[in-house]
Amino acid sequence: MDILKACGAFDPGSNPGSGIFYWSIERSEIAGVLVQLTAGVFGSLLGHFFYKFINGRLHAPRMIVFDNHLHLQLHGENVEAAKRFKKAGGTHFNLTNVPDYSHPFDENYYAKIYETTLSLAEKVRKEVGIGVLVTIGPYPVDMVHLVEKGMKLEEAKEFLLRGLEIAEKYIEEGRANAIGEIGRPHFPVGDEIWEASNEVILEGMKIAKSLKVPVVLHTESATEKTWKEIAEMADKAGISRDMVIKHYSPPVVDERNFGIFPSVIASRKNVREAIKQGTRFLLETDFMDEPTRPNAVLPIESVPKRAQFIRQEYGEEVWCKIMENAKRIYGDFI
Repeated sequence: MDILKACGAFDPGSNPGSGIFYWSIERSEIAGVLVQLTAGVFGSLLGHFFYKFINGRLHAPRMIVFDNHLHLQLHGENVEAAKRFKKAGGTHFNLTNVPDYSHPFDENYYAKIYETTLSLAEKVRKEVGIGVLVTIGPYPVDMVHLVEKGMKLEEAKEFLLRGLEIAEKYIEEGRANAIGEIGRPHFPVGDEIWEASNEVILEGMKIAKSLKVPVVLHTESATEKTWKEIAEMADKAGISRDMVIKHYSPPVVDERNFGIFPSVIASRKNVREAIKQGTRFLLETDFMDEPTRPNAVLPIESVPKRAQFIRQEYGEEVWCKIMENAKRIYGDFI
């Protein structure tokens, strides 16, 4: 893939569903008005050169700056947070649903939280003018919550599997871009819940493979054992390890991740450690948009800031290679 394509922006007319931001005013018309004013004052020749300069600047592509994993909530900043992301230099992010236990756990539960996520994505596209991908799926801790509320484990597992089926339909309709964040609890649980969670992961991987989309995993802190187990599950499901994304990943970019794709938390320290090993990773903030935890996990401006840091410290080509990963995984949506 041409690295410049991964770095450049795209005309929104070529992919309107992605909401990619470009200069949205009628650029040539603006330049035309400016050239007339300039020519009237300084003469037609200078006006012609001014036109070429202004029109070229208005058409100049923007660098892709993509946050691979964050959340927005109705009771949070949502659009205002997205505006901060854009102001910092962000162009795209991957919006992932959050659980909402104010809804009853009935047959409409997952459709409701998916619809909320999709409506927030569309609101950001319209009001902020950036690209928003959407990842949907049953949050792994839902299983624990359901069992604690008295549901039998087998029923809880089937509830999450039904959530995967609903997510599959949304993706088939072109309304979402990936399965996730699915997985297993990030805290200690009993063996039965652990194994049931692994069954959900395996099914999610199979669905992602059939849809030819990535699957985003939420798991315990990644150790060698974690990476290896995920890789073995990917092989069993028949999905490429490259399309299995470990969200909230430590900076393990080399062969220690067994080919699973790392989405690294975008701290400056993590970036330095990741780049020592290569460029096969994406960056995320896991911004939660939770008023009780402002700017957790990282502020929404963090990936744009790391993009600038990488370009300054390591060169533009390094950032371009990182963004090339996003285009390879998500395709035409970026």
